[in-house]
Amino acid sequence: MNARTKEIITSSKQDRTDGFILQNIIFPNLQSVIPEGLYFRPHNEKVELSRAEPEILYVKEGGRVSFDTYFNGVTIERWRELCAIENVALELEGAGRFVVRIGLHQLGLPHRWLLEKTVSLTEGERVELDLPFWPDLQNGMLYLWVEALEDGHLLGGRLTTTQKPLRDVNLAVIITHFNRKPFLLPALQKLAQALKVDPVWSERLRVIVIDNSQNVTEEEACGALVIPNKNLGGAGGFTRGLLYAKDHGYTHCLFMDDDASCDFEAVRRAYMLLSYTTEQRAAVIGAQLRETVPWQLHEAGARFINGRWLARKHLLDMRDVHHLLQAEMNDAAPNYGGWWFFAFPISAVRHFPYPFFVRGDDAQFSLQNKFPLITMNGICSMAEDFSVKESPMTRYLGLRATMVLMMLNGQTKPKPYLHTFLTWFRGVLFSYNYASAKALLMAMENVMEGPEFFLRNMDMAAVRAEVGALKPSEKMQPYDLKDVEVAHNHHPDGKLRRLVRLATLNGNLLPASLTRDDLRFQTKNFNAAFRDIFRYSQVLYYHEASRTGYVASLDRKQFFTLWKEGIALSIRFGRMLPELQQAYVKALPGMTTEEFWRHVYEKELKD
Repeated sequence: MNARTKEIITSSKQDRTDGFILQNIIFPNLQSVIPEGLYFRPHNEKVELSRAEPEILYVKEGGRVSFDTYFNGVTIERWRELCAIENVALELEGAGRFVVRIGLHQLGLPHRWLLEKTVSLTEGERVELDLPFWPDLQNGMLYLWVEALEDGHLLGGRLTTTQKPLRDVNLAVIITHFNRKPFLLPALQKLAQALKVDPVWSERLRVIVIDNSQNVTEEEACGALVIPNKNLGGAGGFTRGLLYAKDHGYTHCLFMDDDASCDFEAVRRAYMLLSYTTEQRAAVIGAQLRETVPWQLHEAGARFINGRWLARKHLLDMRDVHHLLQAEMNDAAPNYGGWWFFAFPISAVRHFPYPFFVRGDDAQFSLQNKFPLITMNGICSMAEDFSVKESPMTRYLGLRATMVLMMLNGQTKPKPYLHTFLTWFRGVLFSYNYASAKALLMAMENVMEGPEFFLRNMDMAAVRAEVGALKPSEKMQPYDLKDVEVAHNHHPDGKLRRLVRLATLNGNLLPASLTRDDLRFQTKNFNAAFRDIFRYSQVLYYHEASRTGYVASLDRKQFFTLWKEGIALSIRFGRMLPELQQAYVKALPGMTTEEFWRHVYEKELKD
């Protein structure tokens, strides 16, 4: 392809369509780790993607390809029912003659073809296909299928409507940052490039970095507004961004983590959903895919129920059509969305975030404001697996937030609290992670100090220092496996072996003579596989991608000392619960007001 052709392609992508674009057909770029099968499905070997910008899908004569995929399928329920859109059309760009079909997948029903046409595509022009059957559709996935009648290529396409949006959206994209520049700066560059290619979006949104580490320069920000901020965690950073957006006339906010990467198309689709949804208070949740298994859904929204964090649609395979349809089912609606991608109308905010620092702030924000929550295939971000990041600090923050959220959201019986604590506590003790066990004890003690603890420790400086000093360290560090002998064998449990494990507290009651000195290998996760480390004195927790790890050693004396402390603390917490819960519920309204946070940031807001 010559330079002139590239120029025509690039300029054509910048032109605005006569209709309103609901979603684009997109392809993965050169840097993307997401499999091509989440974008398109080749049905023979005559289809090949060029990922160099601009991305081009080459289709030789006889080549067939479909777009019933995570990123390019059309979820009928969202645009047809949720947004009440009455007409749509499909625009295509590329070159060559193609047979074009529109297909429909529905759960529990046979596949249907709804349209077939032969189209001729010319470089630099668009072909529009009206979809007259749209008003009669109710659910399922609509998708494009093409067969090349001659060698040609596709540059993409878009689903459009002539129906005007219900509301004008002025979006503030708020990214809270703390010392993650290797993740933040590429994300900002990607956003800046997308705005340059499609400049109309510069009028619709502004990228704002709340810099809790105060180390991002204006030059590094690629045109984003950088607001230096004192470090009050994600809760404080996102709240500072919300206050800025409210004071500067934005209608909506999109909260995004600094280490969560997403395609700009996700932002566009969320924006259009917010523009068209008939539910004025609705918020859009971005799903999360994981870097380690990029075709697998970690969650599409989540539920917090009785101390349990339930990831919706967990482990669905986004390469599979049936799973794609399951991902869009409206069963067990989410009651909160993670702040790695959470877009909402500012007018719907009745309560500001609870000052958790991090962990739990996003859940309480959704639970307290009761947003109607929307998810949709293709609106997502990519993030590192939570299990890799699990540490004494994250466990401290997670348990602390879980206990408080249970109290704030009506759980009055002590049993669910004690079950949650002892499950977490047993998990780290059985995994030889004694620093994490101490951190969990510390979390319970701090919760028992009441809501005043959170007011005294909004910056968490003293707490972070105390947790960071816990021994033995569980910090992931560079680790060379070359000269290390590790045991990898998997131990399936028979009935007798499992009974012995349970009776001996996974080997902690066994004499030292029955314990093996070999180093047991475990992939870094939330906890060890208890059956695999049974009777091993040492465990190597290792993350292959980063080649980091640490060794944890069995310490029976420390195990029983901590176990007794945990039981005593559980009894004390159970006795305090009624009075403690009353204190948290009483303090909640005052700690989640706009006035509370404006007082916290009084000096910064004046500067």
